[in-house]
Amino acid sequence: MHITHDFHIHTDLSLCAGPTATLENYLAAADRLGLTKLGFANHFWDAAVPGANDFYVPQNFEHVAELLPALRAASRPERKLFFGCECEYDPAGHGVACTEAAAERFDFMIVPNSHTHMMMPPALYHPYEKHAEFMLTAYEEILTCPVSRYVTAMAHPFEAVCCPYDNGILIDLIPDDRYRRLFDLTAEKGVAVEINLSAMHEKTPEEIARLPQLRLFRLARACGCRFLFGSDAHDDRKHDSFGNADLVAGLLDLTEDDLAPIAR
Repeated sequence: MHITHDFHIHTDLSLCAGPTATLENYLAAADRLGLTKLGFANHFWDAAVPGANDFYVPQNFEHVAELLPALRAASRPERKLFFGCECEYDPAGHGVACTEAAAERFDFMIVPNSHTHMMMPPALYHPYEKHAEFMLTAYEEILTCPVSRYVTAMAHPFEAVCCPYDNGILIDLIPDDRYRRLFDLTAEKGVAVEINLSAMHEKTPEEIARLPQLRLFRLARACGCRFLFGSDAHDDRKHDSFGNADLVAGLLDLTEDDLAPIAR
């Protein structure tokens, strides 16, 4: 199956993105790759929700919405552009750092349980079990909070970002039954599981086939979850290896029915 969508793109409005992370560059990549649906998901923390750190304070709705006029102007029937966000997990609020009023203003929303470099106390990096438990709790709290009905997909689930050790250790550490319980809830809520391609950037097909994420995705599919692909691009280079999306779709035997409705 050929994947023609990317619902995890950061522009230079995200403070961690590079100067080449522009709408123009991404549209050129989309034309080159035959992508017909692009979802822009800049980092976001709703100013109405307390607890934002220095990284998130400036990344409020007014900031991320600066993209909206250009996005609407560039959208075409043959190439649809979506205004979304990567909204943060809020540990203090036991949910998503967004009010329902703000959530309604986005076309889609992805939420990570795995920004542990920002949202988890460093003392929980060791032993590994504590780190894994933090992500398991975060995942469940995202899905059971009031804003969960606005969540389109779980972003890079269980792929601990900027981990000081191989984050695959954590994926392997969590037993199947605990994944199944959460993926059953994910499917019940109608939330998709993101297949984040950043972990596959510059890897060979053989290396990708051995990634621990594949086990996670197979369990999610068996539980009835739908999927959403995302490059997690923070600059225009990440699209150079977007062909890995088709490779992973083949490894998982995905069909159109396995994709989230927004991506079909």
